[in-house]
Amino acid sequence: MKITNDLENGLVLNLHCLYKDDDLGVHALSKGDAFEFNFRPSYSGSTLFHCGMDWRGATHHFDIYDFILDQNRCNPDCFRSVKEAGPCLFNHDLDGNYEISYAWKSVV
Repeated sequence: MKITNDLENGLVLNLHCLYKDDDLGVHALSKGDAFEFNFRPSYSGSTLFHCGMDWRGATHHFDIYDFILDQNRCNPDCFRSVKEAGPCLFNHDLDGNYEISYAWKSVV
């Protein structure tokens, strides 16, 4: 998994990812910097990595890897680009761009 800060105007992305009881720590990413970690999806299909992301004036949460949604899209690797509008997934099937984009989830 590779998560890259593609926020505009040089904003620093503060990233905090978790998997069950495994806390991957807080990482401050400057524009263009990336945080990488390795994992193997569980055989039960329940692998879910959740990340909190914030930058000046914004706080968001996103399931950065959900086995049910991403098992076929993240083969062999999973690359995410974080933008103000939402995170995007690198599309291995097309022309090598981050073309699968998601909106931020609403917090209730």
